[in-house]
Amino acid sequence: MSVLERLRGGLVASCQPVDDGPMDRPEIVAAMARAAVAGGAAGLRIEGIDNLRAVRPVVDVPIVGIVKSDLPDSPVRITVRVEDALALAEAGADIISYDATSRPRPSSREDVLAAILSTGRLAMADCSTLDDARHALAGGAAVIGSTMSGYTAETEGLHDGPDFELLAALRALGSGFVMAEGRFNTPELAARAMAAGAHAVTVGSALTRLEHITGWFADAVRKGQQRLTGYALDLGGTKTAAARIEDGRIVERLQQPTDAAGGFWAQLDVLNGMLTALGHRHGDPVGVAVAGRIDTRGNWYAVNTDTLQSIQAAPLQSALRERLGRNVIVVNDADAAAVAESRLGAGRGAHNFAYITVSTGVGGGLVLGGRLVDSSTGLAGHVGFASSRLSQALCGSGRFGTVESVAAGRAIATAAGLPDARAVFDDARFEPIIDQSAAAVAALVGDLTAILGLDRVAIGGSVGLADGYLPRVLTHLHNEPALFQPEVVPAALGAESGLVGALQLALDTAVLPAPTSTSSPDRKI
Repeated sequence: MSVLERLRGGLVASCQPVDDGPMDRPEIVAAMARAAVAGGAAGLRIEGIDNLRAVRPVVDVPIVGIVKSDLPDSPVRITVRVEDALALAEAGADIISYDATSRPRPSSREDVLAAILSTGRLAMADCSTLDDARHALAGGAAVIGSTMSGYTAETEGLHDGPDFELLAALRALGSGFVMAEGRFNTPELAARAMAAGAHAVTVGSALTRLEHITGWFADAVRKGQQRLTGYALDLGGTKTAAARIEDGRIVERLQQPTDAAGGFWAQLDVLNGMLTALGHRHGDPVGVAVAGRIDTRGNWYAVNTDTLQSIQAAPLQSALRERLGRNVIVVNDADAAAVAESRLGAGRGAHNFAYITVSTGVGGGLVLGGRLVDSSTGLAGHVGFASSRLSQALCGSGRFGTVESVAAGRAIATAAGLPDARAVFDDARFEPIIDQSAAAVAALVGDLTAILGLDRVAIGGSVGLADGYLPRVLTHLHNEPALFQPEVVPAALGAESGLVGALQLALDTAVLPAPTSTSSPDRKI
């Protein structure tokens, strides 16, 4: 059986201890390698000639060999010289991996690849882009990996986790053995890599870097005991609020109308000024809840063209971090409220939970298995833009016949010919309009339950919590088969849930002071 056939469908364990750490010794690397093979690894990735020489005699699985170098005049670290490639072949590597990016280094990537092939070994190209892979395949590389995505200037910050888009694109090339590598640090991510088209998956830090693994758990423990203290902002289509929160309680709050016609930088100045007035210091955690969607880079988009029309791809998170420090996170306001309700309010104890807000618009957030559902575009959770069988009207999302187009406060007021939905609830003539809104929300609950298996749904918002509205929703929901009727309850945290949830998410990702470490700083690539 060929080397690649032995790796196909398997795990490659990258046995690379932290540089200069207590486990950075060839005999310990060899022990790691034996343990990894005993656990089912189909292959190994080993760094350094001495480590490779120690490992080769004690295992019989294929080995991907690399040499890392720290150079003063090049960011490239992986097998940067022709002599490195030749030494890896001599030491027993079956596959030799090299940095396939176009960045400058002592020996060109073409020369390193040629040297690998001259030894009769297989070449693996550690790529950051599809162009890197095409170049490597044209030169004779047998394996193309996603290793460098996120570690070059071109790709840094594109993804918080593995680059599944690049992985799928590599497989779509139709040639080369595709190796998933780079931040595949949970079994679930490794499984997703195979589903995305990888032929094998390489996992490193999560298996063999005890300092990193311990750090992940220690950080989680510190965050778990951290009190809900910091600052939060809620930027909506009609109002902007700022709060100082201590131990989960809002102790000081400011609010002013949102200048919906104002530009992005004007909005930013308002947010900064409100936080300053509350006593924020650079580096204090800040959660920011906004109306609209937030992509994975923290860019802000107005989803509904009826509000905040000037906001499109505004770099809100990065701009606030420049002013306030790195412990800032920007999230959709309904997502923030969903997290708050899930952990502290009406959703506590539910495995699969949805928060639906019926207010000027209809929005929501989904917490499945304790985790907020997000997406690269930030559209996840915008449940009001789902189709409704009760309407064919156009809504601000650009879609026709959505739940929002019939159930939202704006739609209720329009149907009644009144300027404000609050007046509709005071007039018995408009009960059919309110009832239709409730019917659309009930149908949405049933649809979400069919798709997501919801245990509980919390209804919030000025319309959703208006007197008599939730009973109407429940009446319509009871017309559904029992299987489509989750527990439906009123939201518990009120109008401040977005502020509280945004801070909670900021604290989840905050960089906290860590205990002093005796090991040297380590760079993955």
